[in-house]
Amino acid sequence: MAHSQGYVYNEHDENQVRKILKNKKKKKFKRKVKAFIIIVILVLIASYFVSDYSHIQSIEVSGNHRVSTSLILDNISISKKNIYLFVDKKKVANEVKELGLIKKANVTCDFFGHITIEIEEADPVAYCVIDRKTYVIDEIGKVSETTDKKMIADLQSTPQLKQFPDLKFLKLFAKEYVQVSGIIKTQTSDITYAPQKHDETRVEFLMDDGKKIYVKVEDMVSKLETFDYEAYTKVHKDKCVFSFEGKLLYLEPCK
Repeated sequence: MAHSQGYVYNEHDENQVRKILKNKKKKKFKRKVKAFIIIVILVLIASYFVSDYSHIQSIEVSGNHRVSTSLILDNISISKKNIYLFVDKKKVANEVKELGLIKKANVTCDFFGHITIEIEEADPVAYCVIDRKTYVIDEIGKVSETTDKKMIADLQSTPQLKQFPDLKFLKLFAKEYVQVSGIIKTQTSDITYAPQKHDETRVEFLMDDGKKIYVKVEDMVSKLETFDYEAYTKVHKDKCVFSFEGKLLYLEPCK
């Protein structure tokens, strides 16, 4: 160790400087490597998203029998042009359920971009023709238009709603009708809009045995739910008309 004008020279100083410079070079090199890796990753991500591999590869619909696959595909907001990682599965499921005659819809997507839409259909419970358009009421009260000839033919086994004035009234009826007792619905042949001066929402249920029930749409659930049709027809065999008017039930003889 040497001494010069109060400065103490350490023979290890030169090694320490080199070490510091070497560490700085390492850190600089590491930063460059990190930056390069980030750029490569960003390029790969960008390349992936512009490639076909990032897009929806297929859309499969299952469980549908009445509602056509083409109708479902035409009414959802996704196609093979979309990037599958950004698919809003809940939104697509809601779009499917809006079509009518569909009780549930479940949308799944695998890592390869294959979309599966699983359907649980709702059964039709009645139909109506308004302005030459055929509308279906399903078991959950949804009203939907159909032009499918096969479906229209199948609807003949359900009650037909006649002389309904417009779609607004049909939807009002549907909301209440699906809550009516199953016994009444299974024995109903047709339902006709039959308003009176003070009962503008009154409808006529024509039963399979030819008897008739009159009730206002807004009273269908409360009146028909407690109405034991089979018991009444057995006790009152000579009565063919059952009319709910306010709190009273009027019976009229068969003609």
